[in-house]
Amino acid sequence: MNALIFNGTVIQIEASTFPVHSALEWVAIPSGTNVAVGWTYASGTFTAPPAPPAPTLAQQAAAALGAGLAITSTGTMTLAATAFPTDPTSTGKITAVVTAITADGTFPGGASTFPMKDSAGTWHTFTVSQYKAVAGALAAYAAALDLIIDGNPLGATSLPAASVSLTV
Repeated sequence: MNALIFNGTVIQIEASTFPVHSALEWVAIPSGTNVAVGWTYASGTFTAPPAPPAPTLAQQAAAALGAGLAITSTGTMTLAATAFPTDPTSTGKITAVVTAITADGTFPGGASTFPMKDSAGTWHTFTVSQYKAVAGALAAYAAALDLIIDGNPLGATSLPAASVSLTV
């Protein structure tokens, strides 16, 4: 195998060489060496690029916010580590339902139960107290992640747990 080098960086790997522009050169890759595009070459040595930096706590929080919260529930309702979304759109919808509950103690339209979709798209039906417990857990998790994403004013050094157990 041969590496096509431009300004000290591998830009192509080929089985054979071809005539190229004078700014480019073909260099034989030593047998057993796993050179790839992006490696550098200088003074006869191929060097892998540095590893990307570890994600910041804010980047990890943003990923966690997109992944959701796993809720395990016992009591009259059983959920077995069911993931619920915590993205802004989903939590906004849940907040609207909780606002209706806060206003008059019932779900929108006066319903006695109300559905909520989990991350897999499965609907779960909740009573008012169950909905409030699940919504509260989702809101607390999303709020903790949002604080980290928005500058970490509380100085968190780790993410909140991505799962919670409720008895509802």
